[in-house]
Amino acid sequence: MKTKTDRTKNSEDLKAFFHSKKLKCTPQRLAVIKALRESGAYMSINQLDRKVKEMLPGTGLATVYRALETLEELGLVVKVHLEDGCHSYAVAPEGHRHPVVCTVCNKVIEFAECPLDTLSEKLSKDTGVQIDNHFLQLFGKCRECRT
Repeated sequence: MKTKTDRTKNSEDLKAFFHSKKLKCTPQRLAVIKALRESGAYMSINQLDRKVKEMLPGTGLATVYRALETLEELGLVVKVHLEDGCHSYAVAPEGHRHPVVCTVCNKVIEFAECPLDTLSEKLSKDTGVQIDNHFLQLFGKCRECRT
């Protein structure tokens, strides 16, 4: 089975993945994935919009938002909430990860350890609610911004 990272390596894999989900593999969706993959970092919507417009000049901001929404639903892209209320996006990493966001420079550091697994099990047992997923994000100052 291909991982999320494998599915974004080339356009043929992406096309096959989209078709398996009965979705169109539009040039705009491909451009968003390409921009994120090439940056190798989290990008704001404005950065992403500029990059996509370089590849596809007629693309509107609403189209970029719709592409991101679909890519996020498919698990190909992840969104990080920033303290200023804005969001940044990146290609989804392999495995279950949580972001730590620097409140000064907005740098995002991901960590794989998940302290919520045990808590989710306990809450499921205590409340009777089957917890299927969770989102944990932490904020602080990165090493560089503390100095």
